[in-house]
Amino acid sequence: MKKITADYHLHSDVSPDCNTPMEESCEAAIQKGLTELTFTEHMELFSAHFKRYPISYMQQYFDHLARCREKFDGKLVLRAGVEMGQGQVDREWEKTIIDLFPFDFIIGSVHKMDNVDMGKMAFADAAETEHIIQQNLDYLWELVDTCDFDSLGHVDLVKRYAANHGIKVNLADYADRLTPILQRLAERGKALEINTSGIRQSPKEALPSVQILKLFKAVGGRYLTVGSDAHLSKDVGADFDIAREMALEAGFHHIALYEQRKPILVSIDE
Repeated sequence: MKKITADYHLHSDVSPDCNTPMEESCEAAIQKGLTELTFTEHMELFSAHFKRYPISYMQQYFDHLARCREKFDGKLVLRAGVEMGQGQVDREWEKTIIDLFPFDFIIGSVHKMDNVDMGKMAFADAAETEHIIQQNLDYLWELVDTCDFDSLGHVDLVKRYAANHGIKVNLADYADRLTPILQRLAERGKALEINTSGIRQSPKEALPSVQILKLFKAVGGRYLTVGSDAHLSKDVGADFDIAREMALEAGFHHIALYEQRKPILVSIDE
């Protein structure tokens, strides 16, 4: 059986929410038989009156990456990546960062709405949950329609935070709003991410579901990326066997790797 050996979404201690050194995750990846990693440190964008992540933050990332590339040369391919959170709210800074640094791969994600992280929102009742879902769909549409990225990260992330409150959310139930988002993603030649973090967290399933992967395929989606969203070295490459099965079930026979922001298709068939 072919295995997925490239993890295209993980974090190191450069990111403010992670304490794991990049070197530690690289060593774990080699031990697990992975061949390629893309560290996608957070670059959260905020609307007016909030401080921006400084340029020195990304310079620190590239310094760490350079050291690891030298240390693990011949053992591990390390691509340069970033996870841009809601880039549409500060397009000037989004463009500045992308123009300044030689990224191979950019994830576009929605973590915050009105500058508030979804993890801090009150899923107090059905009405409040519905409001959060609708706002999230608004943000997803704007991001997919206009932002500069390569793969849409954890499209149904909202279900993780709802599940933390004992509420089950299936974004596929909002097909009237989700379908145009996935169609626009396909039209722009962008990828959809299979993020395996949900399997080990409260949803107990990947982000997104197979149902959403099938919908993406049905509207012309061509590219999938796979990431663990690991913040701990033990989670690097976690549950990639499940991600592969999901991709195949949805009708995809390749995953996409990236170099200088160009997709490279790799077969996952037998």
